[in-house]
Amino acid sequence: MIDTRGPAPDWITDEAQLQDWCSKSADDGVLAIDTEFERQRTYFAELCLVQLACGGNVACIDTLALGSTQTLAALFGRPDKRKIIHAARQDLEVLLYAGAAVAAPIEDTQIAAALAGYSDQIGYADLVREILGVAVDKSQTRTDWRRRPLSAAQLDYAADDVRFLPELAAVLRERLDSLGRLAWYAEDCQDINAVALLDPPVSDAWQRVKGLGGLSGVTLARGIALATWREEQARARNLPRGWVLKDNELLAVVTRMPGNTRELTAVLDDNPAFVRRDGADVLELLAATDPSMLPAALPEPPPTPAQREQAKACASAMRGRAKELGLEPAVLLTRREIESIVAGRVPSRLSSGWRGQVLGDVVAKFLPASTI
Repeated sequence: MIDTRGPAPDWITDEAQLQDWCSKSADDGVLAIDTEFERQRTYFAELCLVQLACGGNVACIDTLALGSTQTLAALFGRPDKRKIIHAARQDLEVLLYAGAAVAAPIEDTQIAAALAGYSDQIGYADLVREILGVAVDKSQTRTDWRRRPLSAAQLDYAADDVRFLPELAAVLRERLDSLGRLAWYAEDCQDINAVALLDPPVSDAWQRVKGLGGLSGVTLARGIALATWREEQARARNLPRGWVLKDNELLAVVTRMPGNTRELTAVLDDNPAFVRRDGADVLELLAATDPSMLPAALPEPPPTPAQREQAKACASAMRGRAKELGLEPAVLLTRREIESIVAGRVPSRLSSGWRGQVLGDVVAKFLPASTI
């Protein structure tokens, strides 16, 4: 196993340095991107560091010192550069909130690896080791990226997260080309930076509350209203959702439906601070909610016993097709998508594109006759 590093990364702390780095890397068409951030105590992640690799140049950019992401936004917005990111979703979200949205074309090496036959959730260090034979040091994982100064070891650790990305991306593209799957890769990366995915509207917050989908009628309407209110408060206060109100507390409130402060206190006996701060507003919100306020897109009903058996058979057939293709089954379809199929709802990813082509015959066997 090779344990290697290139030159120390450029440490950029001011606008002039960043402009100079962008100039010397201007002609290369591939830009590798990674970020370091903190969000344990906040709703919005605090962008602390941006790592870039382009044209053999590697930089660690101190976004806390810069105070502005304007130049980065211009760089990330260039359509002539392919932006390479591993497991891109979180980095893209953080950069979007920081005012440095990344524009297409974007390639995610985790997606590329999955389509090439690796684990669908393979980590960057494991992929670099397997493909390039390089051991990436992960000893600085617990670094508090807000603290300054950063040590040379911390900067090397951060730089390694982009140092090998261009070569990794090139090898994976070659493999996908040989497999005839470059079009699959382009399709799966096409909408990776869609704002609707990275920054969904607060009105969709209820979809992330586990257990809410089992409710109905006015109880569901109240759950959706309270989840929306919680999301608005978390954003406004810049606090994690659970610091405003935990999921289990939210469900307890809407299912037991307290009518006054005393009853709300009984429901939330472990969270009296919430009752004091927000109790009156929440009681007013719940009292004003009725089933007519339910959104058009409601939670899918849980599968029936017969549908669960069909889903097992469908999943088995999908595993067989995945084995034929040399892919992990999760790359083809998720468990939720399989449940939708046996309930007669064709997932959007199957309506067109490569999944519809390679799975159409399997799916047809498990769609209810009334939907075919």
